[in-house]
Amino acid sequence: MAGALKAAWPDCKVTWLVGEVCADLIKYNPFVDEIIVWSRERFEKHLRSYEFKQAFALWRSLQAILGSRTFYAALDIHGLFLTGMIVREVKTDRRIGMSDARELNPLFMTETATPLGQHITERYLGVLKALGITPGYQKMTLVIPAEAEQFAANYVTSAGITPKEQIAILVPGTTWPTKNWPPELFARTAELLAKDFTIILCGGKAEVPLGREIEEKAGVPVINSIGKTTLLEMAGIIAKAAVVVAGDTGPLYMAAALETPTVAIFGPTNPETYAPPGKQNAIVVNKRDCSFCHKTKCQSGTNDCMSSITPEAVVQQVYNVVS
Repeated sequence: MAGALKAAWPDCKVTWLVGEVCADLIKYNPFVDEIIVWSRERFEKHLRSYEFKQAFALWRSLQAILGSRTFYAALDIHGLFLTGMIVREVKTDRRIGMSDARELNPLFMTETATPLGQHITERYLGVLKALGITPGYQKMTLVIPAEAEQFAANYVTSAGITPKEQIAILVPGTTWPTKNWPPELFARTAELLAKDFTIILCGGKAEVPLGREIEEKAGVPVINSIGKTTLLEMAGIIAKAAVVVAGDTGPLYMAAALETPTVAIFGPTNPETYAPPGKQNAIVVNKRDCSFCHKTKCQSGTNDCMSSITPEAVVQQVYNVVS
């Protein structure tokens, strides 16, 4: 979206409000002129813990930041109640969001726009129509700084991986339990791929137990980097891979932005909306009557839409995108 703005209006100044966790992924984006980091994560944690005084203090800090500035327009592509409240604090005459946004979000907007299509990027880019912009730029952008590239180079070298070896990265964790493919299936996938690929596990600290389980069950050498890298360091490793296998989760889109081929495993979310586009990005889905429910807890208790997907089906797609 930032790229589309700059393509249409080269002289505009793009300010991006972002949470603490993902801030580094925006930091080096050439289309973003300024970043405002505000901890939505800590704000929501305080609310969940009924720590209203601390939450209010964080909110007041955001009000102080936004209240001192004036903007031509505020664009809300998240479409949530909270983001609507945040946009309402921006000093501007134009608050633009998506017409089909959830959680009463459109009530906070001065105007809304319809999505350009079903895919999430088309939904986001639709907001630009209200500015008279027809988006021609749709490439995702992720810039890896030199220090993260060097970390990745050192990591791969220290692991004994030679330039001739192909790396397959497995990302076992997501933010929803229903989007997680079982670790024993990731382990079997590692086993099947090991004859042609060096296997690296990637993920955040919350996925450390998953990584250990996969290591124990794989029966083949696995390099486990889970919980040992920053997001940008992980991106550096992903950029060196031949393929990334993941569910519907952040590193999947990091890989797509870096043009590393991907195999995405989908169940509760719809790949027609969320899967990275392009021939180098494959999807594996085993459609059930309840598929694409978009629920964080499986209503049947089986998570069958994910657990019924076989490692063999995933591995076949790996060879399809790598060949």
